[in-house]
Amino acid sequence: MTTLKIEHFLEKNDIREVTIFKQLVLNGGKLSYANMLEYLSIAKASLEKDLESISFRIESLADQVQVTFDGQFIFLTMSNDFSLQHIYKLYLNQSVKVNLIRFLFKHQEFSITQLTQELAISDSSLFRKIKELNSFLKEFGIKIRNGQMHGEELHIRHFYFQFFSYIENKEALVASHTSKQIAQMLQAVESFLHITIEPTNRQRFNTWMMISKNRVNSKSKQYTSLRDHMQPYLEDPLYQKIRIMVLRYFSRYSIEVDEEEAMLHFAFFLAFPILNEHDFHEYTLERDRRAPIATLDTYIVETIIIHYKFRKLPYMLERDMHYHLSHIHTKLYFFQGDMEVYAFEELLAKEKQFAGRKMVSFAHKLLGISTTKFGILRAEETQSVKMDLLKYISLLAMASFKMRTIVKIGIDLKMEKFYTETLNQLLILNMRHINGIKVEVYQPVKSYDLILTNEQAIKKDCYGDAKVYVLSEISSSFDMKNIQRIIQELHS
Repeated sequence: MTTLKIEHFLEKNDIREVTIFKQLVLNGGKLSYANMLEYLSIAKASLEKDLESISFRIESLADQVQVTFDGQFIFLTMSNDFSLQHIYKLYLNQSVKVNLIRFLFKHQEFSITQLTQELAISDSSLFRKIKELNSFLKEFGIKIRNGQMHGEELHIRHFYFQFFSYIENKEALVASHTSKQIAQMLQAVESFLHITIEPTNRQRFNTWMMISKNRVNSKSKQYTSLRDHMQPYLEDPLYQKIRIMVLRYFSRYSIEVDEEEAMLHFAFFLAFPILNEHDFHEYTLERDRRAPIATLDTYIVETIIIHYKFRKLPYMLERDMHYHLSHIHTKLYFFQGDMEVYAFEELLAKEKQFAGRKMVSFAHKLLGISTTKFGILRAEETQSVKMDLLKYISLLAMASFKMRTIVKIGIDLKMEKFYTETLNQLLILNMRHINGIKVEVYQPVKSYDLILTNEQAIKKDCYGDAKVYVLSEISSSFDMKNIQRIIQELHS
């Protein structure tokens, strides 16, 4: 199964041009012609053609972005308010596949003649574009067939939600689709559910409602999977409120909707953080703790506590973990597929640097538990399941960091004060990158876990129970390596 990436909406030459921009960003805005040729594995003539195409493409943005070539190096300069994301948007806005999805969303069905005229392409090109899109849409369990989008309604809306969140121009979207009806619905939701939807979540809500408003009159919607997954939640207090609210909202505009419309909104509310942490906590006090998602939330938290041998998590940390886990598990339970907005391998590599191999291995174990509980075969792992691995790693890192004991370090240098003030600050600066420590100049009235000094103490117990490390050469790499080892031992 092929993961849907933003690049898949672009043509091959467009992908290469965007890659040139990305490589320049990753290399500080300057890369040799030879290195670019090697990275792209293309001929010199092809790169020259790409650079010429880039110059033409960004000609109107000369005050914001420039790509220049001096015969040896390629240079990139961008204004402070311009980024690589703007480059992606520039290319995506002119993409045939993006325009195809836009048209399909707006009209819900098309004829081949109608669409070839709209996109100004041949029949064979259109069929090829649809075939390419379907290979990526497979992950969402949906496909374009006979001029329509087919599949579970929840998965279709989820795909459109991703499309309008990451592909479509948000400014244009807001301008063309903002309506009084959606604004009224948002106010009604806050009032009826007694919640406060925060600004970021309002944007998600508006996008979802715009999609729902468009899709509600779609013919022959499928709800088979949704109905099955909703069985344990039909008596859920939040679902009951959403059900009343949704039926009232659409009846106002003389639109008859199925009860499944409320189910779609319930799944969305819990998977994509519409509720803030306080409002979600209020909901957890009344939800059925034996229902699949709540059961898994609790099981995963207990597994983490046992694994790290925590006696008990602080109340606010446990509450925070339940909030994030519920989003992960609701999405895993109800939804299928995801768009790779951030390169998975790059993100995983960065998280590994911070988390370490053991934490990543444990995150894999948690993912295995979750997919097994929900009956998702590992062979069926989609992009959404892979991204859940990253979310587990981030969650574990957060919990580990908050539970980590702060190692208190005192610096007690035995030399003239004239030197100690400077050298104390040098040591503190060199250690500031180490997480979970508090470093200060030694004060006899305080207790410490570790003392750094340049002379062995005459009395063995003069620093109490603190470990003592005698510096060989202040701020040397040898000493810093040993100090970090001691800190890790004190943490474990």
